[in-house]
Amino acid sequence: MKTNRTHHRTNHTRRTGAFLAAGLLGFTAFYACAPLTLRAAAESDAAEGSAAQSNAAANDAAQTEGFTEVYQDGEFMDTQLSVSDVILPARADYEVTYLGLLTVLPESLQALMEDQKVAMMLNDSFSQTSTLQYGYLSWDVLTEEQWNTTFDITTVDLAEWERGLDRAGLVGVYQAELEDQLDELTGCDEHTKVGESADGSYLYYLSTNSKADTELTDAIKEVAVTVTEMETYDDFEEEEPASTASQTSLGEFSTQDINGETYTQELFQDYDLTMVNVFATWCSPCVAEIPDLEKLHQAMADRGVGVVGVVLDVLDTNGEIVPESREKAKLLAERTGATYPFLIPDASYFNGRLIGIEAVPETFFVDKNGNIVGQTYSGSGSLEDWTAVVEEELANLEGQG
Repeated sequence: MKTNRTHHRTNHTRRTGAFLAAGLLGFTAFYACAPLTLRAAAESDAAEGSAAQSNAAANDAAQTEGFTEVYQDGEFMDTQLSVSDVILPARADYEVTYLGLLTVLPESLQALMEDQKVAMMLNDSFSQTSTLQYGYLSWDVLTEEQWNTTFDITTVDLAEWERGLDRAGLVGVYQAELEDQLDELTGCDEHTKVGESADGSYLYYLSTNSKADTELTDAIKEVAVTVTEMETYDDFEEEEPASTASQTSLGEFSTQDINGETYTQELFQDYDLTMVNVFATWCSPCVAEIPDLEKLHQAMADRGVGVVGVVLDVLDTNGEIVPESREKAKLLAERTGATYPFLIPDASYFNGRLIGIEAVPETFFVDKNGNIVGQTYSGSGSLEDWTAVVEEELANLEGQG
């Protein structure tokens, strides 16, 4: 399950790349999307700026394949999440490597999830130094109204919404010093210790709410829990190719777009400067800026500027294409009128350039030889914002020539 955050620039942004690799993101990870800000490229000093994020308004919304969207009068108006985008689907097991947690769900609990008698979610909390404080897989009871909720993820506080649900139980990991706060942290009053980390710094508990339906709590108590080695953000970075901080070129690659067409590094040869926009289908600001990026693509092509999209969430943790995400990306291209390619990351994630991305959307630029040039930008922007950025990057590139 992949999720996004409307960006408040919290301490959680550093974990996004690791979670994409893990295949699971917590509730706090919904705050990943950002207004446009500048990040220094490898050869530049750190700098930050901001630009106004495109305003979204919901009008005559239509539910389509996992998200609600509005596209009228040639403009994309809004994207929302439904509850099905927020909860985890019923399946036999879940492994959350950054929590060091493997759970096997009994058939009785899976059936309750499939019948929408209970919803499963992932939540976590990290310190300002990005140290895990606690994290858990929870099961909550939703009212009919809550099941039918849709979220404007540019404004809603999903963690606050979650706190309004009726907690049945959960399986979680906590810093040892938080052990006396389990009732408060979990919303449960019955706790069974099921393990601890090798160094004893984290404790694992299965917790239930004595006030919840016994059918639910009995099923939750049957969840099999295995404590595994906890993989940190740094662990993921060490396993991946060179980091973005030192990379100066995308190098050679071969990949496909969402329609199955093959692309290599030669696609950059058609333009003096190419904007590479990295996004995810679940990120509202990402999607909201696509029509403006298409307008930019059309307006700047004659000046030697191209646009390429890279869809992060089309691949699963094994590097296999997720059909639902690819279809959603196709739908986005169709509804937003995008004619520039939406590429799927190759096995190396473009020789490591996509590893360690802090928030989506992220945009950077390459020259016709695939060399990374100029600045890196975190967040979405309007046509006016991006036109100004491209003019500056183009002028800098021409000045170097």
